[in-house]
Amino acid sequence: MLAVNILTCCVSTVRARRRLDMSKIQVYYWPMLARGASLVRMLEHTGTPYDYISDSSRFGEAMSKWGAPTDCFAPPVVVDGDFVVSQSTASCLYLGNKLGLEPMGFNVFKAQQHVVDIVDTFEGNLGKSNEHGPTLKKFLEGERWPMLMKNLEAGIKGPFYCGDAPCAVDFFLAAHVDSRKATLFDPLNAKHGVDALAPFPKVLTVWRELSSADPWKKYQGPLQHMRPIKDEILDAYPA
Repeated sequence: MLAVNILTCCVSTVRARRRLDMSKIQVYYWPMLARGASLVRMLEHTGTPYDYISDSSRFGEAMSKWGAPTDCFAPPVVVDGDFVVSQSTASCLYLGNKLGLEPMGFNVFKAQQHVVDIVDTFEGNLGKSNEHGPTLKKFLEGERWPMLMKNLEAGIKGPFYCGDAPCAVDFFLAAHVDSRKATLFDPLNAKHGVDALAPFPKVLTVWRELSSADPWKKYQGPLQHMRPIKDEILDAYPA
């Protein structure tokens, strides 16, 4: 009887996994790239069909903030059959696993560290310094920015985090770099000749390798970056 129960359980598990595998992935996020960018880029890179749901009237399908009976509070959220996961870091690593973006040498615990380091660098530090020109200048020309970026560089084997093939962390990093280039670094370089990314070739290589690939270049979706840095912030940068 025990053997029959174990067999039944195994069959049920296999069927459940097949249902997950056959489900069309849904991504819930606002109508922009931002924290949902790594998810879109991985799905496009692997040619995986997906639905991108940015209509907030539907957020109640998956998020507890909008009344859904889940433990996922707010976007980004990935729905894969009966499985629902939120937070930009966790959803990125889950989707990377689902899509096979875990090459040889990939370690899930180091990956968790790397994606949190990326958030800390671009959101927790840079993101708190880019709303005021003199504060931004002090941060970028101080000691913390290069220390944070060199720490990211130290985790990249080259050209990607695990070597020759990209993993989910690479897409997470490239998405952040791409967003910051479009909204901050490129305007800052154009106006003041300040190239804050130039000293960090490994980080830039990850971005260039992925952003120059056809799935990234040919993406024709409606999602764009957030608005560029305000002119008054740039004008005040040299102060």
